[in-house]
Amino acid sequence: MKYDEYKITNDYVISVIGAGGIGNNLLSALVPALHRGELLDSTDTVKICIYDSDKVSENNLAHQGFLPKQVGMPKVHACETALGPFLGDKLSIRACNWDVREVGDIEPSDLVVVAVDSSVARRVVHMTGALWLDLRCRGDGYIAMDHTVDPRFVSRRTPDQAPMSCQMDGAIESGNIQFGHLWAAAHGAQWVLQWMRYFTGADNVPLPAPRAASLTLGELAKLPTVEQECIGAPVRPEEHPEEVLHRLVDEGHYDCKEVLQAIAQKAEQEDWKSLWDLADRIGREVSVIIDAEGLIFVDIGSRGEVLPARPVGATVPFRRWIHTHPMDAYWSSTDLDSLSAFSPLITEAMVLGMDQYKRTTTVVEEGTPRLGARPPLSNWSSEPTRMYQAAGARNE
Repeated sequence: MKYDEYKITNDYVISVIGAGGIGNNLLSALVPALHRGELLDSTDTVKICIYDSDKVSENNLAHQGFLPKQVGMPKVHACETALGPFLGDKLSIRACNWDVREVGDIEPSDLVVVAVDSSVARRVVHMTGALWLDLRCRGDGYIAMDHTVDPRFVSRRTPDQAPMSCQMDGAIESGNIQFGHLWAAAHGAQWVLQWMRYFTGADNVPLPAPRAASLTLGELAKLPTVEQECIGAPVRPEEHPEEVLHRLVDEGHYDCKEVLQAIAQKAEQEDWKSLWDLADRIGREVSVIIDAEGLIFVDIGSRGEVLPARPVGATVPFRRWIHTHPMDAYWSSTDLDSLSAFSPLITEAMVLGMDQYKRTTTVVEEGTPRLGARPPLSNWSSEPTRMYQAAGARNE
């Protein structure tokens, strides 16, 4: 039975939890798109409820879509006022100047979008029984989970943690604003609009799929859903004679099937020294991602950088992300930015150097040193550099 067959009336309620970087920009796109045309005409009314207790501050002006004259206003009222020219008898906004902490805080809704970094609000929405979308972002990356995602994955990705900004530490002060929140907002506006089209009888409605993505790296993974199995094209680990690998690399075929298979095999066997030696022979940095199902994805970059391509069909969270440096094993600023942006997607990370490696994990025991003083780097362990010889050339 289709969802709209349960509807008794032609009135719709859309709830947006959070009116910050994602929520306000989502509404700024959605409300003008909804305010006229056949879609609105095919409904009796559409009410959008916005929930947030926060007020507009100076720090919000750089990325959340508010104006200087709105500083000090409750965010929900600033949203409502700005979008007022698009509202009328059929399309309305209800400004709810409070935070969502229990199911009773939300008006019964057809669609609910979580656009606030609150594990409490997220869990409440996941239990409402409505069709929901959970948007998260950090820097230039974002994650979009909805009601179709495997509940076990949703639960693992919703731990108790302190709220954090969608911008990286120091981004507002330095002017290094990143725009993952706008991508998340666009995903949310598209998701709501397409569901409204479905509700009102449109056929073949394309809904945006749950995903993790980065403006820099592209799509990182499709999230596991209850209807889908993970598909993709990982590299099959296979051992090849070293002399064959050396000949292929020396002839310039460093990205051929045999070399990629050998890299995958060395990663699977945790033969870190041998993996680094092959990357050094290639003369380029190498990245290996091992997903939740053990599938392996290999990328070869330049001498000083490797940007992993999107691992199509991968299942998150990734068990391990391994990459090589030309000489020493250390966490570069680029590495730390990657760990910050994608901490919900990676369980363990390693960087390999000539005779040493470093490791970090999100499974951190109390009292363990951290990579940073504040989230998300405080979610990662800070571990000493280890020598390959001391570790038996393999990870302990």
